[in-house]
Amino acid sequence: MRLLPALIPSLLVIASWLSGCDEPADGNIPASRIAEGGFASEPGRLQRWLDREIRLSGYVDHGNLYGDTAARQILQEWWGGDGPAPDVWRFDLKASPDDPVGHGFAVHVGSDAGTAELLRRLVDDARAGRPTWVSVRGRLRTFAAPTQAARLTGLYVVAGASSDVSLGPARDTDR
Repeated sequence: MRLLPALIPSLLVIASWLSGCDEPADGNIPASRIAEGGFASEPGRLQRWLDREIRLSGYVDHGNLYGDTAARQILQEWWGGDGPAPDVWRFDLKASPDDPVGHGFAVHVGSDAGTAELLRRLVDDARAGRPTWVSVRGRLRTFAAPTQAARLTGLYVVAGASSDVSLGPARDTDR
């Protein structure tokens, strides 16, 4: 019985460590933690992040850039089609720069004064064959994506403005 009081502090430390093991210290969740091939890798783990403002990081899928006529003029050969709404453009976020085109999930970004510059930087990287690492602040959403073989959970992120998308160098923790 005397052993139990001595173990309580250790058990509390272990429990608090386990409950926070999915939250990185900087609050930036790598896309690889939640997605595989553009779908939720473990849908049950997403519940705590759904429709909450979070930060996700990963790589831009240069083969999936969408937007209005102004975006099309900037993106040129990299333009994939219209965005989800007239005032929203879109790119796909991949977990790794080596993921094939189409293995990311959508990030919807509100169009604003910073959109053109951000799109230019994405195109510069695409033309140079450089992966573009991004950190996105937005709200994580899901949708049912049934297939003939399985019920998958699709993902997308809604970011309010281009200022919610930060470009930067890749970090080892994002792979």
